This record gives sequence, C-alpha cells and structure tokens, in this order.
Amino acid sequence: MPADHELAFSRTRGLLKSEADVVVVIGAPLDFRLSFGSFGDAKVVHVVDSESQRATHVTPAVAPCGDLRSILTVLADWSGSRADHEPWIARLRDAESVGAAADASPPLATRVYGELRKRLDRDAVVVCDGGDFVSYAGKYIDSYGPGCWLDAGPYGCLGTGMGYAMAARVARPDTQVVVMLGDGAAGFSLMDADSLVRHDLPVVIVVGNNGIWGLEKHPMQAIYGYDVAADLQSECRYDQVVAALGGAGEVVRDPGELGPALDRGFASGVPYVVNVFTDPADQYPRSSNLG
Repeated sequence: MPADHELAFSRTRGLLKSEADVVVVIGAPLDFRLSFGSFGDAKVVHVVDSESQRATHVTPAVAPCGDLRSILTVLADWSGSRADHEPWIARLRDAESVGAAADASPPLATRVYGELRKRLDRDAVVVCDGGDFVSYAGKYIDSYGPGCWLDAGPYGCLGTGMGYAMAARVARPDTQVVVMLGDGAAGFSLMDADSLVRHDLPVVIVVGNNGIWGLEKHPMQAIYGYDVAADLQSECRYDQVVAALGGAGEVVRDPGELGPALDRGFASGVPYVVNVFTDPADQYPRSSNLG
C-alpha cells in the first residue's frame, strides 16, 4: 500500500497497544517487527496463506488460513452490520501528523529522517541496514511502490546494505538510492563501497554514528544495569573510508548541516557518505526487548 493511500498509517503502531480492540495481521509473521503479536489488550487475528505460517508462540483469537485474496475478498464483501470506524480512522490520521524533531545537538535520528524525507522522490529506493538507527526509518520514511523499501528482513541480518544498493542502482539507474546504515552495520559491509566505485554506481550512504550497538546496549542497561561488548569507536570517520576507496563524504555534527550535506550527496555522482554523529543516549522506543 503506498504511503499516501488514505488508509495507510505508518507511525501509529503505539496506538495499537493502547487503544485498538482488534488487530488483524495479514500475510506477515508475528515476529519482533510486530511486537511478537502482542498489542496490549487487543485481540489478534492472524491471517496466513499456509498452515506453516501460523504463529505458535501466541494464541490468536482466530487464525484463518488459505488464499489471501479469497479471504480478503470475503471480508470486503461482508454485507452485515459494521462498526463505525470513522472516529478511529480520524484518530489515526491525527497521530500520523509528526512534528519536526527539535534542533538537538548532537542530532537525533528523527531529525536525520526529517531532513531526508524532504528530499526523497516518490520512487526513491531506501535501503536499511542497521538496528536502532534503521528502526527510525521504518517509522518516519514513507514508501510508495514495490522495491522502494529494502531492509534486513525478519532475521535482522546486517551487512545487506551495500549489495542491495548495487542492485537497486543497476536496476533503477535514474532513481535516488539511499542507504541508511547504522555504524554497527557499517562494520559488516562498508568496504563494499569499493564495488560501488569500481562500477560507477553512485548512492548516498547515511551513517547514523552513535558509537554503540544501540539495539544491544540500551536493552542490556535496562534489564541488567550494565552492558557488555556494546561499544564501538566514537566518531569513527566512515566518510574517510569511502573517500579513500574513491567515493566522497563528510561529517555532520550539527542539525543545521544535515540538509546541505544530503544535497551535496545527491549531487555528487559518486558513492557519498553523510556521516552523522548522533546522540548515543537517543534510544528507539520499544517494549518487545523488555518483555
């Protein structure tokens, strides 16, 4: 569903836990991306296309199994009584209106995405490779068509970013291609920028550089009060790495520098790193890693 569809809501998942009566998940596993199927007091309906896709770690209120098109057609053709959903839809529309992030320094991840979304074309390909930093992308970056959103998938396998970027640039040579890269994920695949350079495949690589494994460090601190092996090199110059490989890039320390840096990246014609030193205390809000 394109992000500008009248019923597309990408930033309202929190309301599912606090206000929804029923949550219907269609054709997707109840994994960490969907709170493992837990949405507060809401009943969960899990619609799948095969028996093997039914969740075993939760007990949905009902779990229809079969051809998804047929199941959805039956639901759409229902002619009986219906609840009035307009107040709920209006509530979601209100929540979808996200204000601009504050001019905090160092920049918050939300400010990075606020500046990026102003510059993305409708058909831009956004590649996501990371943990906490990329989680914000899922909340604040809209996608409008097939192939415009590429992430690490249900297993969260880091290191896919550069390969996805190469494929996207080859398949869509005239389209914006942006890689959102956590600094932890950069350790897996940043050297593949060499391949981007050698094959003349310009992409913009935005590194959310907070110097930690945020998706590990913050939960460990919350649960145990300490963390182990969760720190990275502070203010590592990933931009200089890609420049040495034949690309280019720059460091961003101040929120006001974000927009111009992204503009320079899109205009560069080479693999270009916008290396944003973000706040390590900025934690993506989630509850699934605590309970």
